[in-house]
Amino acid sequence: MLHTDKKHAIEFAHKLLKNHLAQPDEKRIKLKGSGAESIEALFPGTRGDNFIYMQELMLLALQGNIDSRKNYFPNDPDYLDKEIQKSQPFIDTMVMMGLEYDKLINQLKGSGAFFSMRTIGHMLWDTTLPGILGYFAALLYNQNNVAAEASPVTTIMEMYVGNELCKLLGYKINPIGAGDFQLLDNQVTGWGHITCDGSVANLEGLWMARNLKFYPVSVKAAIENDPVLANCKSFQVTLLNGKSVSLLALDDWSLVNLPIDEILKIPNKIAAQYQIDITTVSNAIANYTVQNIGYHDILTKYLPGIFHTPVSLCSATRHYSWPKGAAILGIGASNMISIPVDKKARMDLTAFTAMLDNCLQKKIPVMNVVAIIGTTEESAVDPLKDVLAIRETYRKKGMEFAIHADAAWGGYYKTMLNSSDESNPSHFTHISEKAMVALPMSAYVTEQYKVLQMADSITIDPHKSGYVPYPAGGLCYRNSAMRNLVSFTAPVVYHGGVDPTVGVYGVEGSKPGAAASAVYFSHKMIRPNTDGYGKISGDCYFNAKRLYAALVCLNIAQLPFFIVPLVPIPAIQQGLSPADIQKQYEFIRDRIVNVSNETLVADTEAFALFKELGGDQTIITYMYNFYNNDGSVNSDMAKVNALNDAIYRAFSFSDKPGDTEHIPEIVVTSSSFTRGNYGNVLMDDLRERLGVTNGYDDAINFIISTIMNPWLTNTAQGSFIPSLIEIITRNVNTIVANIKSGQPSVS
Repeated sequence: MLHTDKKHAIEFAHKLLKNHLAQPDEKRIKLKGSGAESIEALFPGTRGDNFIYMQELMLLALQGNIDSRKNYFPNDPDYLDKEIQKSQPFIDTMVMMGLEYDKLINQLKGSGAFFSMRTIGHMLWDTTLPGILGYFAALLYNQNNVAAEASPVTTIMEMYVGNELCKLLGYKINPIGAGDFQLLDNQVTGWGHITCDGSVANLEGLWMARNLKFYPVSVKAAIENDPVLANCKSFQVTLLNGKSVSLLALDDWSLVNLPIDEILKIPNKIAAQYQIDITTVSNAIANYTVQNIGYHDILTKYLPGIFHTPVSLCSATRHYSWPKGAAILGIGASNMISIPVDKKARMDLTAFTAMLDNCLQKKIPVMNVVAIIGTTEESAVDPLKDVLAIRETYRKKGMEFAIHADAAWGGYYKTMLNSSDESNPSHFTHISEKAMVALPMSAYVTEQYKVLQMADSITIDPHKSGYVPYPAGGLCYRNSAMRNLVSFTAPVVYHGGVDPTVGVYGVEGSKPGAAASAVYFSHKMIRPNTDGYGKISGDCYFNAKRLYAALVCLNIAQLPFFIVPLVPIPAIQQGLSPADIQKQYEFIRDRIVNVSNETLVADTEAFALFKELGGDQTIITYMYNFYNNDGSVNSDMAKVNALNDAIYRAFSFSDKPGDTEHIPEIVVTSSSFTRGNYGNVLMDDLRERLGVTNGYDDAINFIISTIMNPWLTNTAQGSFIPSLIEIITRNVNTIVANIKSGQPSVS
């Protein structure tokens, strides 16, 4: 834990930024420019061919650290000398370290081969060379980004990274060095920072939403009870309907449904209107906030007209971190209400509006609604555009809530839409509609990314589809003032200003400056636009759809098994005849599967269908079933699950690290659908397409293949997908034969 005077720490941070900006432009770190031209140069390579370059750069980092140590008061005493280094205990220690380090390295060789073309299961792949190098270089200096004094370099990096992530997602930012620390009355700009992971970012987003919901209550209590705000009883706020009314005259329901940006302006409006120091205002309000006095007092003492604990609404496919966060915050996991999903595992809008109607009728405050931009098992993107439109409808009914986009997995895919033109320093502009036609992203998903910047907060994980080493999550706010709702320092409430004291916000205390350095350097080399991360993301999308197409076409290959993807081909979705479904399968086989990448892209009709194939992102979710000896479909749910479990075990890492006897030919992962979590719509649809008749309440096991390899269809030897399909076909044939004969499928 770092001990430092808060006032001094803030002053130091601001001076640090000022001095950074005073450096010559050619020496300053900054995130702009074209980035690298060769993506191939920025990853280690399947065989580690690029490590020779990384080795040279790591040695450069080591030498730089050595030079820093030697040049820092060079005449100071040292605890090392030549005699110590020649002593036997010293030599023995070094020998021991070498032996143990060799043992450690050999153990690590038993880690999963996440760099391989054959690893298509987990959301893990290679990391970028700049990400590794950035982490390694900063690691040598052990900077702690909780305070600027403990991280005088990486704090600046995190500021740039925070802005960069906001720009990537579509938020307007206040560029570093342009109007810093100034109140921008008519301009809402974003703010972001690094977290250890998406779970903590989600927790912080929920924390912010909870505090935001109760903030007007705290303001009212402070005005009524704190002498420093005694003259503020005439203070007025603007309601959702645009009317200006006295804050003290509001009923409890109106109080917890004020417009979000109106709430965030309150401290500054009070300070300006009544000429009270902003810190004094913030401190007075802080005495009555929910995070200071707790749920019991805020509800019983100051909200007698509200009889229900506020809730948060989230798709049933939500990450486990959401109910966990509700439990941690005292909201209660049961008040993180799951909304059922449709056949494509997206939030069901009918169920969503029904829940909002229930909350409106019973006057249950809604803190936030979570739209998932890329579920980690189903590859689903929730209908954010519709969720935003629905919020506008309920705003007219007097109900307000924040919208959080959980884009921990899917955030970086937004780069496919970001123009490489960085002439606007405030945000990335979208590529043209004409250019979007060439993207392998479906029309539906494209529409959700176009409105991403309208969400109030967004989780994004550079250590997932940003290919940066762990830990490097991130959280971005549409309105920079939101960060003050999760701070215990009562800082000035900026609207658009840049605050270098990043460590005072959020859940974490100590966190590695190396994470900020890793993201910074990776983004410096790989820009978050169509020429950089957008190209990597686009290639992964393309490869995922090509693998999906190859998998589903096994259904017309006269095999003893068939594949049921979570999202069927469009002809099945449209309820077309068996003949038309067969025709589309043949079209996919002949015009998509059995052609080169170049031919597919040039075929306008085939590429249009190709874009609409599969799930919303780069994860393929699918199940297997088999045909009985008489040609009928196996209708036993237990056997379906046994088959998929056997396939997973055959294609999974050994539970004995370093095991050379069981090296899977490919690696997938698995999970299961349950009626309680996913609802009847999805479960009934899957059961019908699987052809099962029993086990109505049974779980449905499924296989997950995640495509994070941008070169899967474009290796030096051509596409690797035919090899994957051959491996799958051969192994599944054997497993099906074993199940039919009653033999164990795998040892």
